[in-house]
Amino acid sequence: MIRDLLVRQYGVETLNHKLFMAINHLHHPLLDPVMKACILLGGSLMVYQYALLLLLIAVCRRDLMPYRYISVYCLAVAVSIGAEEGLKAMFQIPRPAATIGLDSILTLGEVKLRNSFPSGHATFSFVTASVLGYRRPLPWKLPLYAFALLVAWSRIYVGAHYPLDVAGGALLGMGIGFTVWRCYGFATRHLIKHKPGVEEKEDPS
Repeated sequence: MIRDLLVRQYGVETLNHKLFMAINHLHHPLLDPVMKACILLGGSLMVYQYALLLLLIAVCRRDLMPYRYISVYCLAVAVSIGAEEGLKAMFQIPRPAATIGLDSILTLGEVKLRNSFPSGHATFSFVTASVLGYRRPLPWKLPLYAFALLVAWSRIYVGAHYPLDVAGGALLGMGIGFTVWRCYGFATRHLIKHKPGVEEKEDPS
């Protein structure tokens, strides 16, 4: 039932389709290399390079990058990849190249035909932004979420995904990032509370 409801949002008369066609046909030679860079930098395979970079920052400036951010980031990315693949297998939404046709859309990079919802790039970029921007000031959050939005936009621009795909990926990534942080906070409080030698404080109420 949920899949049928989702599939209906991909018809040619839907806002999802019309937005895709509008964004996808905004191509400009100056934007093409930027969007190609987003394909590379916004993919989940970059998690290894990003984790290494974060580790180097933590070693040099632990005040800027506490180790807990790296642990939560790696766990959240792993969860998001599993969730993304599970949802793709569940819904099996065809990509624009399959439903609209290559003669009617503009494409850059690899052309895929299956598993459009949700966008893996959007999921990864937004889980990255939500985890690394968690409880950070605005100067941290702005570039992280700006980059995530650019990656999401690029997936429509290059003809790989519909707007609904990237919206779903963004919500999935942010939801997982927030949830993993909450679970981490609960787990650490629980462990500290029951750590040997640490007295449990009385409830003032």
